[in-house]
Amino acid sequence: MPHSTALAVMRPRGIPIMPAAPECCSRGADDSLWPFHDLDPSRHSRMAVQSVHLPPLPALMAAPAGISARYLSELLPAALPAPWLTQVGIDPQRLRGDEHYRVPLYQAYALLEQALAAQTDPLLALQQARQLSLKAYPWLGLSLLASTDLGTGLARLIELEPLVWDGSRIELSVEGESASLRWLPLHPIPPAVMELALAGWVLLAPALAGVPASGLRLGFAHAARAPLAAYRELLGTEPLFDQPETALHFPAEWLRRELKLADPSAADWVLAEARRRLAEGPLSWRLELRLRAACFAALPGELPEAAALADAVGLSARGLRERLQAQNLNLRALQDEVRRDAACRWLRHGQADLAEIAQACGFSEQSAFQRAFRRWTGNTPAVWRQARVG
Repeated sequence: MPHSTALAVMRPRGIPIMPAAPECCSRGADDSLWPFHDLDPSRHSRMAVQSVHLPPLPALMAAPAGISARYLSELLPAALPAPWLTQVGIDPQRLRGDEHYRVPLYQAYALLEQALAAQTDPLLALQQARQLSLKAYPWLGLSLLASTDLGTGLARLIELEPLVWDGSRIELSVEGESASLRWLPLHPIPPAVMELALAGWVLLAPALAGVPASGLRLGFAHAARAPLAAYRELLGTEPLFDQPETALHFPAEWLRRELKLADPSAADWVLAEARRRLAEGPLSWRLELRLRAACFAALPGELPEAAALADAVGLSARGLRERLQAQNLNLRALQDEVRRDAACRWLRHGQADLAEIAQACGFSEQSAFQRAFRRWTGNTPAVWRQARVG
């Protein structure tokens, strides 16, 4: 460890001196999806960076939006190369072994983009979705099994969907003899991800309620990414594309169908536990996402101090420390992840020089940024950029 006087020079500005982060990364709609207005970067940065060479970070990086590690791991092929995960910032150990881990959506989307780019089949992810079972949907799956009929089950799906991911909200409407489930994105969602979101329920419907997939009418707002016959083979029904909205339509009388695998005896306990977990989310499994998003919202410039972050998430400084400790999270490591992901984004997509990027990430000196970047990625910023953009 360097002497404390060296730390004062080398550490990025805006981080209080804390115990050193572990070697691994940090551990770990509703009212927690707030835009961090009280973390306006101008209040926490004395060196706001303005540069035409420094493109804005995607809004999704500053949104506390994530996906259940259990769900994501079920979607991924078992043979997925571990470096693919680490390259987008996902901790492989936490993905497989931490039930509370919530993978940021921007990282999950980057992983999917990388996987699709390496394949010739654009519907690879849909093929993987055919392996899904209710165990991929933490507590939501149990709540469905505790429902007596499809209508009750769908109502619980709508209520508890945030336990799985933060990509969209769902609405159920009934008009005459037709019922519709509409998926309303909370932010721009890649077409392949939207297809995955609906495919899981299309593929599970026959087993859950004994309804034929051919009776479902599936429509997507985006254009088809493969021949319609390929979709029909995978889903059991031929979807429509370039529709006004993304929705699943079916006969309204299906809402009264009994669920074949229902176990109503556990309904009260299961639903109460699922709702408890949903309610505790902002200060539990969503806390890491909220802190990360608050840090991204402050960029370019200095990151908020621990006290400001605590205030932003509705905690005292002591309360934040206690919750971080209870969840085995390290604030300094999390802030390093934010700087790493922002730096990689700017290196790949902008023309800013290293000094600008260093300043934008909150480093007072370019040399300190270069040392940190090598520690994060194993390469200098220049070598990393050259390997990806030529």
